[in-house]
Amino acid sequence: MKTTKIAIIATIITIIIMLSCASLVSAEAEDRGEFYPKLAVVTGYERIGDTDEWVIYLTDRDGQVWSFYGEAEDAHIGILFNMLMWNMSEVEEEDELIEVYYEGRLTPTEMTKFLP
Repeated sequence: MKTTKIAIIATIITIIIMLSCASLVSAEAEDRGEFYPKLAVVTGYERIGDTDEWVIYLTDRDGQVWSFYGEAEDAHIGILFNMLMWNMSEVEEEDELIEVYYEGRLTPTEMTKFLP
């Protein structure tokens, strides 16, 4: 009878430990929230016709390319932006870039370390 009680208590403790570990793993598993920041550097740009608007291409550390409409001062290779992203789905490539914030400028050497 004493052995059965010990086995039951050990089983309960094991189940509690397994459940607590499972909750820790699922909390870290790419939970980006509704909005999240992402750093990216300007790697390209193109002017839209004869207007003052530009399409600015940014590349993040994962090698994904994002774009936004900007002005001439944003169109310089090496400018580092912090992007505010909106989590649209489980697939990051489907997320939407909401806003960009200037963070500084990278040198060519820093760009090679930043990009994959």
